Amino acid sequence: MKNKIKYIINLAIGIVMIIATFTSCINSQTESEKDPIFNWMKNNSYEIETLELSDQQQDLQQLEQIVGNAHVVCLGESRHDIREQFQLKHRFIKYLVEELGFTTFILEASLPYSELINGFIEKGEGNLDEIMANMPGWFLWDTQEMSDIISWMRAYNINPENENKLQFYGIDIVAPEYGLNSIFKYLKKVDAVDYKRFETLNLARELIVDRHWQTTFQRVAALPTVDKEVLRRNYSNLHKHILQNQFDFIAQSSQIEYDWILRLAYCAQEANRMFTAKTRMDMGLIRDSAMAENTLWIKRNNPKNDKTIIWAHNVHITKGEFKMTGESASIKGMGYILGQELKDDLVSIGASFNHGEFEEWDQSFPPAEKTMLDGTLAGLGMKFSLLDLKGETNDAEVLNWLKTDKVIRGQGFEMTFIPVNSFDAIFFINSISRTIPNQESLERFREMN
Repeated sequence: MKNKIKYIINLAIGIVMIIATFTSCINSQTESEKDPIFNWMKNNSYEIETLELSDQQQDLQQLEQIVGNAHVVCLGESRHDIREQFQLKHRFIKYLVEELGFTTFILEASLPYSELINGFIEKGEGNLDEIMANMPGWFLWDTQEMSDIISWMRAYNINPENENKLQFYGIDIVAPEYGLNSIFKYLKKVDAVDYKRFETLNLARELIVDRHWQTTFQRVAALPTVDKEVLRRNYSNLHKHILQNQFDFIAQSSQIEYDWILRLAYCAQEANRMFTAKTRMDMGLIRDSAMAENTLWIKRNNPKNDKTIIWAHNVHITKGEFKMTGESASIKGMGYILGQELKDDLVSIGASFNHGEFEEWDQSFPPAEKTMLDGTLAGLGMKFSLLDLKGETNDAEVLNWLKTDKVIRGQGFEMTFIPVNSFDAIFFINSISRTIPNQESLERFREMN
């Protein structure tokens, strides 16, 4: 009898708890449904079914409306090491190429070295594993996920049914040594006399480490001010010499080859300006300005005016001013510069995530706070989604929300920005894991650390 009474009591308690929980969920749902911002975000968020490549791409159709008639689409990322963001961006690339006719791919990577990757994609030149393992910034890009993307591009180009072939560019300036080698090889061919003079010029090439540009920065930063001034003058003179001898050099080579060498000289000059900058903020602004100019150069030198995809971190692709943790000044980065130049021809899609574990790397990311945009997106309850920030609304509260500061996580920092000024859309991943480095780079990374 006692056991029966105990059972009834426990059963009643359980029922009460279930009812309470259910009521709480209903109340919570009711409160959310009364929130105009939540409703607007829910109505303008589109669930993405999978991260796996597929010929079934209906779940990405909203991209067509977001992109519209724009010829340049930027794809952001919260960090450079999130596997799921790489995978989803691969799906975006496939859709943009196959459905919307995009053919030029730009990565936040070394412009000089990118000719090797493009050689593989266009002509099958070289060994992809070797190219990836030796590229500047290999510890970011030499991953299975990026190898899958580049291999997919090569396969696309091989297919005779695809008439418009893909091409690859980098835009970064942080690794100038590979480009300097090409410049001096070119000068030896077209300008033997001045080649010897410039070869002896102090360019501090012994301090440059293309694979790890932070080492270059530390070495150059330690130089006396007078030496930095000499470097700035010498790099400027090298660039001017190539610019001023345009017609003679083209006559001995070609317009295409000359244009490439001139661009390499520009990158080397800007890299030196970056390495000799007085502050890290100045350094970052020089870099972003150069990446923007390199992007515009690629567009100007593309006779077909191909549609272009840019892959870079959120801070590089935001079209509005933003702030970073520890910095009081607003920053106008690459995306801002491109936005001023390209106007409606530029669409920027940012990235966000909620939580995750990099188990083998001893890193964890707790669920995003609800006060952050990451947490707000998590509250929509989707594993993978795409929020269209251009969704129409007449609600004053929503309009105010879109025009006021929001915070999103970056790689070791937080980024503060105004949504409607910064991105046209944001894609969201609820749970993340780390990108998978290719074996050689993994071993080298462990040795370095």
